[in-house]
Amino acid sequence: MLQDIRVRQRDLLLQLIRLMTQELDLDTLLSRMLRISIELLSGTSGFIALSSPTSGWTVKAGYGMTGAMIKYIETYLEHFPTDDQPDNLRPIEINMLIDRVRNQPEFNVTDGLGLPLVHGGLRLGIIVIFRTFRSEFSANDLTLLRDFAGQAAVAVRNAALYTDNLRGRMQTDAILNALSDGIVATDSRGVVTRVNPSFARMFGFAEESFIGMPHDELIRLTGQISGMTLAEGIAGGWPFTSRSLLTVEGDLILRDDPIQTVPVSIKYVPILNEANQLLSMIASVQDISKLREADALKNTFISTVSHELKTPVALIKGYASTMQREDGHWDQALMSESLRVIEEEADRLTELINDLLDASRMMSGTLRLNRIDFSLRDLSERVASRLQSQTNRHRIRTFFPKDFPTVYADPDRIEQVLSNLLANAIKYTRGGRIDVRGSVEGDRVRVSVLDEGDGVKPEDVPSLFEKFFRAKETAASANGVGLGLYISNAIIEGHGGKLTAGNRKDRKGADFSFTLPLGDASGPDYFRLPASLSG
Repeated sequence: MLQDIRVRQRDLLLQLIRLMTQELDLDTLLSRMLRISIELLSGTSGFIALSSPTSGWTVKAGYGMTGAMIKYIETYLEHFPTDDQPDNLRPIEINMLIDRVRNQPEFNVTDGLGLPLVHGGLRLGIIVIFRTFRSEFSANDLTLLRDFAGQAAVAVRNAALYTDNLRGRMQTDAILNALSDGIVATDSRGVVTRVNPSFARMFGFAEESFIGMPHDELIRLTGQISGMTLAEGIAGGWPFTSRSLLTVEGDLILRDDPIQTVPVSIKYVPILNEANQLLSMIASVQDISKLREADALKNTFISTVSHELKTPVALIKGYASTMQREDGHWDQALMSESLRVIEEEADRLTELINDLLDASRMMSGTLRLNRIDFSLRDLSERVASRLQSQTNRHRIRTFFPKDFPTVYADPDRIEQVLSNLLANAIKYTRGGRIDVRGSVEGDRVRVSVLDEGDGVKPEDVPSLFEKFFRAKETAASANGVGLGLYISNAIIEGHGGKLTAGNRKDRKGADFSFTLPLGDASGPDYFRLPASLSG
C-alpha cells in the first residue's frame, strides 16, 4: 500500500515537472498545479493566492471552494503584508487564516496546511490545502507541500516573467505599428528581421516580404546623399559605442525602379552586448518629402519677396533722391508725377506687407472675422467702381438680382476677396469686359468674376490657391508674390464657403467664383487655415 502511494506521488510530481516546462499561461498553470497538489496530499479543496505591491492579494486559483469562501479568504488576506519579503509572512499567519476558515461551519473544513511560495528570496504568494475529513496532515505531507511550493514558486516566477515579456512584446508591437516613421530591424549580419507597417507602406508590399533581405539590397539611396551611408560607416569602424548614431539623407529607391523614389532621412541605432559586439541594428526611416517642400517653399518665399521688395524700394529711393538734388529744377507736373509713383509704390509695399501678415495670422489662428449682415450687392458695386478708376482698358459691370439677400459675413474680408479677384482680372487680361455676377443657389449665394482674357490653364487649376504659386505665362509680366488667391481662398473657407477657379462656358476667359452660406451660423469668429492650405 505504501509503495502504491509513493508511485502515485512520483507520477504526480512528474506531471508537475511536465506542466512547468510546457505551460506558461499563468492562470492555467496555477489551476492545474493546485489540482495536482490537492491530489498529492489527499485534500478536498484549496487555493493559491498571489501578492502584488500594487494590487495586493488575489486568489488566482481555487478548487472545491464556493464563491463565498473565496470572498471570505480575500477579505482576510487584505490584512496580510503586500511587500515581497518572505520574513514578513510567518507560518503562524497562514495557520491563523486556516483556523478562521475552519471555524466557519458553512465552509465544511476540518483541517488545512499552507506555505508561502518563495523564490530567490522573494515571496510570491501562498498555497493552502484543505481537508473535510478527520485526518491531520503529517510531517511527510508538510515535506511534500514544501517541495511542491518551492517548485510551484519557480513555475509561477517563470510564468510571470513570460507574461511580462509577452506584455512587453505586445507594447513594442503597438508602438512600432503606431509610428509614422518606417522602422527596419536587422541582425548583426545586416539581414532584415522585422519592418513596421509604415515602412512596408512606402514600398507597397507586405511586411513579411522584407524579412531575410540584406540591408544593402533593401536600403538603396540615390540623388544628393547627405551624411554617411551605413556601408561607409561600417568601413570606418561604426559603431564605436551603443550611442554611436549614424544619419544619412537621400532618395530611397522603391521597388526596382530608380525613378520611383522618396526622400528620406535614416538614423541607425546599434544594439551591443556587454563586450561591445553588435547584436542587431535599428534603422528609423523618415519620409522628409514635406520637409523638402517646406525648404523649397521657404526658398521661393525669400526669392519672391526679395524680388517684389526690390522694385518699389528702388523706385521710391530713386525718385526721392532725385527730388532732393539741389541742382535740379522741377516743375509742378514732374513733382506731381514723382510723388504719384512714390505713393503707388508705397501702396504696393503696404499691400505686400498686409498679405504676409494675413497669411501669418491665418496660420496661427489669430485672424478675426467680424461678421455682420450687409448687402453683398452694394459692396460689389462699390468695389467695382473703385477698381474701374484704376483702368481704362477694361469695363467692369455688376449684375445682381434686385431681391438679392443680405449675407452674414465680414464685409472687410469679403471686400478684400472681391478686390483681389478684380485686380487679378485687370492685371492678367489685356482688356475687355469684366463682369461681377451674383446668384442664389439654395441656402447659398454665389458671386462670380468673369473676364475676357486667355483663361486658366487646366494644369494650373490645382495649384492656384497654393502659397506663392504663379503661372509661368504670367509671372514675368505682372508683379505679385502669389498670396492673393491663397489668402482669398482661406477667407472664403473660413466663412464656410468655397472659392473655385475655371474658364467661362459662354466665351473665352476666366471664371473665379465664391459661395457664402445664408444665415447667421457660418463658423467661429477666429479661424485657422484649413489643412489643405496650411502647407
